[in-house]
Amino acid sequence: MEKTTNSEFAFADHDVMWEETWNWLSGKTGSITDIKSNNEASIQELAMELQDQFEPIALNAAYELARRGKHEELFDAIQSENVKVSRLAAYGLSVSSKEVIPGLIENLKSRRVETVIHTIFALGEQREQAKEAVYALNKLLKHPSEKVRRAVVEALGMIQQPTDDVVEGLCHCLKDEDVQVRFMAGLSLSRLGPSAEKAVPQLEIALNDENRYVRAHAAEALRYINTEQAKDVLIKFLFNSRWCPTTTKVNTFYP
Repeated sequence: MEKTTNSEFAFADHDVMWEETWNWLSGKTGSITDIKSNNEASIQELAMELQDQFEPIALNAAYELARRGKHEELFDAIQSENVKVSRLAAYGLSVSSKEVIPGLIENLKSRRVETVIHTIFALGEQREQAKEAVYALNKLLKHPSEKVRRAVVEALGMIQQPTDDVVEGLCHCLKDEDVQVRFMAGLSLSRLGPSAEKAVPQLEIALNDENRYVRAHAAEALRYINTEQAKDVLIKFLFNSRWCPTTTKVNTFYP
């Protein structure tokens, strides 16, 4: 393929990616895999294009490999020391069939933090198809890298099943030392809605977190959980928050 810097190509000529994105938004995962013949271009050529410095070419190669069900090449690439190549391979694996799930779970053991993060992303994009990965993902909540733990929080909110295991993991995240892990946990619990009711006690504690965003996202999660218990906790928090806002150390009494 002849290289070009033409912006029209760079931002528009991604037919496979657009097709998959539309399918994903429609609730379909792995919808483009194994639906195109392998004889239009060599797999070796696509594997080489995956490492092209011009990202549109490399991106198209990742999706094309996924489309043809050529997962081995994508698994090799996600282990690459080149972070960009590894990331693009994760894009391909994220749109592949559920056959890649066991391999992705195995990849979570990688010593390369970038590979682990990209693997977690791919699992999250697989949504409920990746439910068998939740146990391994929860184990990573003790990982020393906060970037890994942040990736896990988001993935758990996408996968959502099995619910009890996901909620248990996200409750653990509400106590994480990293503030971003804590406030992302509230957002992920919001995705689960009423099925996350077991998280209400921990969310009540999070309403007193030192970080305002953790408190706000905990309140948002309670709003989406929307059970009687969640509403009681939320109303109490909101009532206490609005009580006499003009009373300060400087202005302790009316007026």
